Amino acid sequence: MTVLPGRPDELTARAADLVASAGVILTVIHELRGIVEDDEGKAVQALYEQNDQISSDLERIHPRYKGTADALTEYAVALTDAHADAERAQDDLDDALLAQGRADSALHDLNDRVDAAGDSTDPSLAVQVPGAQRAANDAQAAVGSARSRIDSAREAMNDAAEIAIRKIDAAIDSTNEGFWDKVGDFFSDIGDFLASIGEWIGDFLQDVVDLLKKIADTLIAILGVLVVLLLIIAVGALFGTIGLIIGAVIAGVLAAFIITSILSDVLKGTPGVSETDPYANVPAEDVPEGPSLATVLDGTGEVDGLGGETDSVVKITKVLGPDGWYYTVTLPSTQEWLSRFGDQGAVNDLDSNLALMLTPALQTQYERAVLEAMEQAGIGENDPVMLVGFSQGGIMAGHLAAYNSDYNWQAVVVSGAPIDHMPIPDSVDVVSVQHNGDPVPNLDIVAGDLGTEHGSNWTTIHVDPPNPAPVLGVDAGAHNADKYSQTYQDHLAEVQANHPGLSNFFNEDGYVDVSYYHWSE
Repeated sequence: MTVLPGRPDELTARAADLVASAGVILTVIHELRGIVEDDEGKAVQALYEQNDQISSDLERIHPRYKGTADALTEYAVALTDAHADAERAQDDLDDALLAQGRADSALHDLNDRVDAAGDSTDPSLAVQVPGAQRAANDAQAAVGSARSRIDSAREAMNDAAEIAIRKIDAAIDSTNEGFWDKVGDFFSDIGDFLASIGEWIGDFLQDVVDLLKKIADTLIAILGVLVVLLLIIAVGALFGTIGLIIGAVIAGVLAAFIITSILSDVLKGTPGVSETDPYANVPAEDVPEGPSLATVLDGTGEVDGLGGETDSVVKITKVLGPDGWYYTVTLPSTQEWLSRFGDQGAVNDLDSNLALMLTPALQTQYERAVLEAMEQAGIGENDPVMLVGFSQGGIMAGHLAAYNSDYNWQAVVVSGAPIDHMPIPDSVDVVSVQHNGDPVPNLDIVAGDLGTEHGSNWTTIHVDPPNPAPVLGVDAGAHNADKYSQTYQDHLAEVQANHPGLSNFFNEDGYVDVSYYHWSE
């Protein structure tokens, strides 16, 4: 796993090439200077005059090229050291997080036993409490120390980068004599270096665009909530002063609940993510098979069952497609609804649900943990990725495809999720299954959606659920992962016709690797 950005091995090789090229420049200069002025013949004399000009230009250019090469060489060494330090610290952090979890759990269990015993507490049991507390404190300190080491490695990398930039600027400024046109082809490596800077600028601008989209949609969603709160007050006012007061109190309590829920999620740190094997002790015949295009939504119910209220679990499937690796990331739905009254541990809870819908500009624990799981799974920025989710898992899938440009999102397959308002690019295949009578997909209106028109990349399957039973327009059984999977399979031919590229994510006859990652608050 790469903790810090950058590729020190590639940079070291590039710097070595630049150093070697600088040596070639000196060799060329010496060879050109070897043509002496007193050689006989007009041709030799003319060649001497031409070579003298070229060698003079090369002598002026060489410090610029050599200075850049030396600066990059020094930076490559510093970057390599920083990566090594950060990766060692990350290994220690992983161990420390596990130790912290065990120590906190032991302390919690011990305190529960002491509390349960009451006045009849065994003295030997009470004596263990300080030691358990010290172990928990030591584990927390180890976690903080490892994180500080990672931050120090990142700071060292940034300091080295600034030093390299200053040296490169100094080398260029000292030889800035306006003769680039004469030797442009000779300095193709410098052109590559500048091109990489241009690529960085492009990525930065893309991040700015993503942020502006998040901010705009956040403002729209907040305005939608304010309208709802004002409607509550207005309805109360219809019943006189008492009604107005009651309406204002209800609106105030609701607003406070929403704000508290969102802040309690987005202000927390990223949970510790680790790979897990939920079927380690399960007979092989009971382990679910790798997903197919028909059964891909079955995985949403699977990850919900594996995590429950205490844990968040994602499933990442890797297959060998027609032109490389293809990844499917299956996301869990809301499993904890009463987090304000005692958090059970799962981050796919009501708090993150509200944050995803109302404040996409703020990054939830859920989103940060999913991205960390993808990084641990080895998914690269250019690898094709399909996001799959039911309900809140579908919201997360749409959110990533709409507001995150760090990965190559190619497909989103969701059910029972309000994603119509999300600005998912037309380059992404979208399949959204919605049941009549299910109120959840209609929550788009809270985020400001009044009927968005989608392009040919988007297929919405809006039908009655299996065995519908609506009451006053609401079907309590319509919001069900298993029923949604059945509806999706009933319309599989339509999905295949509209989105033939989805088949690339499934290879029933080739290499398929399924991994699971989990975390909790």
